[in-house]
Amino acid sequence: MNSRQRENTAKYLYDLSKIVFTFSVVANAVSKEFSPTAFWLGMLAAVLLFFFAYCSIAEARNERH
Repeated sequence: MNSRQRENTAKYLYDLSKIVFTFSVVANAVSKEFSPTAFWLGMLAAVLLFFFAYCSIAEARNERH
Protein backbone atom coordinates (compact mmCIF):
# COMPACT_ATOMS: atom_id res chain seq x y z
CA MET A 1 0.00 0.00 0.00
CA ASN A 2 1.16 3.50 -0.62
CA SER A 3 1.17 6.15 2.09
CA ARG A 4 -2.16 7.67 1.04
CA GLN A 5 -3.89 4.29 1.21
CA ARG A 6 -2.35 3.65 4.63
CA GLU A 7 -3.58 7.01 5.91
CA ASN A 8 -7.09 6.35 4.60
CA THR A 9 -7.09 2.91 6.19
CA ALA A 10 -5.94 4.44 9.47
CA LYS A 11 -8.77 6.99 9.34
CA TYR A 12 -11.23 4.17 8.77
CA LEU A 13 -9.83 2.23 11.73
CA TYR A 14 -9.99 5.34 13.95
CA ASP A 15 -13.65 5.80 13.03
CA LEU A 16 -14.38 2.13 13.61
CA SER A 17 -12.69 2.35 16.99
CA LYS A 18 -14.93 5.27 17.97
CA ILE A 19 -18.04 3.40 16.84
CA VAL A 20 -17.13 0.24 18.77
CA PHE A 21 -16.32 2.26 21.89
CA THR A 22 -19.56 4.23 21.68
CA PHE A 23 -21.61 1.10 21.08
CA SER A 24 -20.10 -0.74 24.05
CA VAL A 25 -20.77 2.20 26.39
CA VAL A 26 -24.21 3.18 25.09
CA ALA A 27 -25.48 -0.41 24.83
CA ASN A 28 -24.64 -0.98 28.48
CA ALA A 29 -26.13 2.35 29.54
CA VAL A 30 -29.42 1.69 27.74
CA SER A 31 -29.81 -1.96 28.72
CA LYS A 32 -31.52 -2.99 31.94
CA GLU A 33 -28.42 -4.78 33.21
CA PHE A 34 -24.78 -3.82 32.97
CA SER A 35 -22.73 -6.49 31.21
CA PRO A 36 -19.08 -6.22 32.22
CA THR A 37 -18.07 -8.81 29.62
CA ALA A 38 -19.63 -6.88 26.74
CA PHE A 39 -18.19 -3.63 28.06
CA TRP A 40 -14.64 -4.93 28.38
CA LEU A 41 -14.73 -6.76 25.05
CA GLY A 42 -15.89 -3.54 23.40
CA MET A 43 -13.13 -1.59 25.11
CA LEU A 44 -10.54 -4.16 24.05
CA ALA A 45 -11.73 -4.07 20.45
CA ALA A 46 -11.70 -0.26 20.44
CA VAL A 47 -8.16 -0.13 21.84
CA LEU A 48 -6.89 -2.70 19.33
CA LEU A 49 -8.45 -0.82 16.42
CA PHE A 50 -6.94 2.42 17.70
CA PHE A 51 -3.52 0.77 18.00
CA PHE A 52 -3.69 -0.61 14.44
CA ALA A 53 -4.70 2.83 13.16
CA TYR A 54 -1.84 4.46 15.05
CA CYS A 55 0.67 1.99 13.62
CA SER A 56 -0.69 2.54 10.09
CA ILE A 57 -0.27 6.31 10.40
CA ALA A 58 3.28 5.88 11.71
CA GLU A 59 4.16 3.61 8.77
CA ALA A 60 2.63 6.00 6.27
CA ARG A 61 4.59 8.93 7.66
CA ASN A 62 7.84 6.94 7.67
CA GLU A 63 7.19 5.89 4.08
CA ARG A 64 7.04 9.52 2.95
CA HIS A 65 10.48 10.39 4.29
